[in-house]
Amino acid sequence: MTENNHNHPASREALRDWRTPLRVDGPPAPTPAECHLVVGFDSHPASHAALTYALDLAGRLNAFLHVAHIVDIDDMPIEPDRDDWEQRYADAVEAERTEACAMLAALPGNWAYYSREGTPAHLLTTIAEANDALMIVIGTSRGGLMSLLERFVGESVSSKLVHHARRPVLLVPVPPLEERA
Repeated sequence: MTENNHNHPASREALRDWRTPLRVDGPPAPTPAECHLVVGFDSHPASHAALTYALDLAGRLNAFLHVAHIVDIDDMPIEPDRDDWEQRYADAVEAERTEACAMLAALPGNWAYYSREGTPAHLLTTIAEANDALMIVIGTSRGGLMSLLERFVGESVSSKLVHHARRPVLLVPVPPLEERA
């Protein structure tokens, strides 16, 4: 099948494998960064609030901003039996990268975007330790039954970071609905 359209590559070989770790570096800033910040990013409003806050903080501190998206179940398409499941999964991961990099374009430089599979708390602490980060910035919990279950079984990212990270953790709340752009 060699059908080609503007949304999907013509062959499976042209598709970037979402399982392969990805790092995208932003442009270098005119001055070297004075410190490093790490922020987790996904499609949820609290995550967008965290990245927005981290962008402002990075500008004020002249910080290098490391943005990490952990490829997880939230990126998976709902219908795993469809023929285009793999493509839709790759599209979801690519959409996260595109959105984060668009937000990062507001920063004059000194940023990197990471996308990989793994445990969110582990990846965030690994990046923070590797770069001697000043802090880790994440959005507050999403609320609801899933958040309650994650907290109960010890899988909450914020709980893991607060209890096990050796760096300060900044939790950014979701702004009220009327303040969201």
